[in-house]
Amino acid sequence: MKSTLIFLLGMAGALAPEIVRLYAVRQNPERFQWSRFYLLISLAFAGLGGLLALVLPATTSWGAVYVGVSTPVLVNSMARKGRELTQEEMRGAPTAVRRLSPVDSYLRGL
Repeated sequence: MKSTLIFLLGMAGALAPEIVRLYAVRQNPERFQWSRFYLLISLAFAGLGGLLALVLPATTSWGAVYVGVSTPVLVNSMARKGRELTQEEMRGAPTAVRRLSPVDSYLRGL
């Protein structure tokens, strides 16, 4: 496979979880905040997914897409865990009603 195709498939795979995340955020606007941060991070994940599909030996189309899909899920899981360990939860407001910051909205949207 050509490296351009591998890169594009990795990018497309990385955008798949972002579409699911965007849908979740739009369905719960009282808790999640929409921001341009979403677009920037989604583009960064697309590029990273494409790059990882090139670097890892993605020999098939499905392999390249799978690497792309895995990229945002893996990075977000690590970021969410690190953020939870370093940040104290807000007290007093119920979790279902509390409005999240743009970063927390992004991390918890998936």
